[in-house]
Amino acid sequence: MDGWTLRRLARELDGALRGARIDRIYQPGERDLVLAVRSAQLGARRLYMSAHQRFARVHFLADERPDNPPTPPMFCVILRKHIEGGRIVGVTQPGWDRVLEIGIEALDDLGDRRTYALICEIMGRHSNIVLVEERSDDSRVIIDSAVRVTEEMSRYRAVLPGIPYLPPPPQGKKPVEQCAPEDFLGVDPSAGSSRANQMAVVEKLAGTGPVTAREILHRAIARTGYAEAASIYQASIDLAAVVDEVREPASVGLDDVGRAVECAPFRLTCRPRFAECDTVSEAIRRLFADVGESLHQSRLARELERSVRDHMDRLRGKLVRLEQEWEDAEAEEQLRVKAELLTAYAHEVPRGASEVELPNYYDDNQPLRIDLDPALDAIANAQRLFRMAAKRKRARQWIEMERENTRRDLRYLEDVLQSLADTSLENLEEVRRELEAQGFLARSHRRGTGSKKRSREAEPHAFRSSDGFVIRVGRNNAQNDRLTFRRADKRDVWLHVKDAPGSHVVIERGQADEIPERTVEEAAVLAAYFSKMRDSANVPVDVTEIRHVWKPNGARPGFALYDHQKTLFVTPERSLLDSIMSRALATRETSDFH
Repeated sequence: MDGWTLRRLARELDGALRGARIDRIYQPGERDLVLAVRSAQLGARRLYMSAHQRFARVHFLADERPDNPPTPPMFCVILRKHIEGGRIVGVTQPGWDRVLEIGIEALDDLGDRRTYALICEIMGRHSNIVLVEERSDDSRVIIDSAVRVTEEMSRYRAVLPGIPYLPPPPQGKKPVEQCAPEDFLGVDPSAGSSRANQMAVVEKLAGTGPVTAREILHRAIARTGYAEAASIYQASIDLAAVVDEVREPASVGLDDVGRAVECAPFRLTCRPRFAECDTVSEAIRRLFADVGESLHQSRLARELERSVRDHMDRLRGKLVRLEQEWEDAEAEEQLRVKAELLTAYAHEVPRGASEVELPNYYDDNQPLRIDLDPALDAIANAQRLFRMAAKRKRARQWIEMERENTRRDLRYLEDVLQSLADTSLENLEEVRRELEAQGFLARSHRRGTGSKKRSREAEPHAFRSSDGFVIRVGRNNAQNDRLTFRRADKRDVWLHVKDAPGSHVVIERGQADEIPERTVEEAAVLAAYFSKMRDSANVPVDVTEIRHVWKPNGARPGFALYDHQKTLFVTPERSLLDSIMSRALATRETSDFH
């Protein structure tokens, strides 16, 4: 958010909030505030203010309800004491600065009227939210701030309770209304809207960020064909009038998948794709909703991968310990032999002996040394060894079961790790829920619209083969289970990479008696690609019918056994994959099958 965006936002908020009452104040994060406001014109709305070091912004919320800590932070308590119940008297922006000030009138504990300003400074890592009291001598005294800044932290100013408020340091740039054409002579006319030219405009115009600079250059080039000083100056003046007079709607720039990546208080004509918004506040909200989802997506992917790998490391360590315990328990047979020899030669064992050598008739009567408890006779020592052997036998049975369970869990987590290659938020959320259900993650308790999303099952990938058959590919273990055991027909063809983690792949037979070999080979290529073997050549892929696939009782999601298979060897070449994936089917085309 630059000064141009804040300029129009301040006017929007001033018209919407002037006279509104602050009903409640929340602080969901260390640098975040939510003001619940109400007026006859506005109704009940929630204004979100953030001094995040990367994503500072101000905008109205829609249906979002940020989670609040059980105990309000001290800054929130102070805000509630001074301005909760107060009236907003105006919203302003000093010059073109990246600063938004909300003027508030409220009564103090004695019933006297006080005037405050809640100042949101949107300045990257130096962003802050500061509450100041307006004094009769026009001075401003800091009551508190979201981030307290000491003299050691900043040589220019401290931001601490009780001291005068100083605005952020001036940037030494000219506001657009004070500029002249010669101010832009440093811009390279032949470089168009290059990064260097964008930064040259940013360095000259107060409050200008890269998005606005790029739009100015784009409009200047559209006017004269190249970025010369006079056209840049005129484009700046015209764009400032667009912002001040609201000649154009606010907009968000979109990436290739329609996700908002930047916003502006004008049409982003410099981008190949943009969407218009009713207000600047809505454009800001949409931008940071998409950015937040993208951040959540990448953060969730990292968290899930880290959690899965941590569990796998613990399971591997457990296997090492079990192998050691197995070796310790292997002495069971030797203990049983010694016990039998003591029973057979009890009459030859002197009482009170601590050891004895007896002929081992299981080993050509070779002498075998046996340690004894001197307090016991031969038969009692034999019974003790029998008990030890029985205990070791039970231990071996338990260890074998634990080893199998541990190996099974490792195989399952390898499948989960493979499914995290699909980093779409929909898939990641489903994997998270699956891991929670399997006990590998603590269950999360979220409020708001998330519950609606959880109720809908995501769909597997779907592709059309060269012969017109639908091929479906599970994106995670839960989808693999649904695809194979709930939704596929018994006559459908099932594929899975041999002896490696990977997706279940199903070819829908429909009414066809036979499935062409080309379709089976394409499905095998998909099975190889959506597996741990995607970067290998000659990948073995097993092919059978759904009726020959079953799930053992108690097995983890995605685990399946099968028989009557044949094995194909395929290489997931990029050119072949591109051809198959170009025939991907939209979810709405494939959501209702069988």
